[in-house]
Amino acid sequence: MPGMTYEWKLSSDDKTLIYGIRIFNFGHKMNTWRAGREVRSMPFQVGESEFSIDIFPNGNSKENRGNISVFVNNTNNWDVKLEIEFSIGTKSFESVDEIEANTSWGWPTFCDHDDARNLFDDEQSRTITTSANIKLIWEEVTHGRKNMKAEVQLLN
Repeated sequence: MPGMTYEWKLSSDDKTLIYGIRIFNFGHKMNTWRAGREVRSMPFQVGESEFSIDIFPNGNSKENRGNISVFVNNTNNWDVKLEIEFSIGTKSFESVDEIEANTSWGWPTFCDHDDARNLFDDEQSRTITTSANIKLIWEEVTHGRKNMKAEVQLLN
């Protein structure tokens, strides 16, 4: 989101990516944004698949208000399996999960607001830096994909 974030990516190969997002004035967003309002990353690609990340400063739903929620969006018409490590400051979680086509997977209660205050880059700006280390384990081969040969090799 231009003006709200600074984003970067590092690739070690076509199946692994580290995607970073610095979110400015995050403390203000935690305190003022309604539950369900997200900061969405720019789309990025791992293998032949495209993804984005949603970070909800005040939870993805009313039930999760008072928490930071984090989700990886599979924006493809095929299923994928990912190994994901997501970090905000010193707090991180990792998981291996299948994400169905055009759905999301993540942590609805990644961090509560009290703990999040210790994760700001600095107290004055109340900015946070996040990173997602994503490894593509497999992506489903479907008819009409761009590069069928690459997909078959990825699955082997």
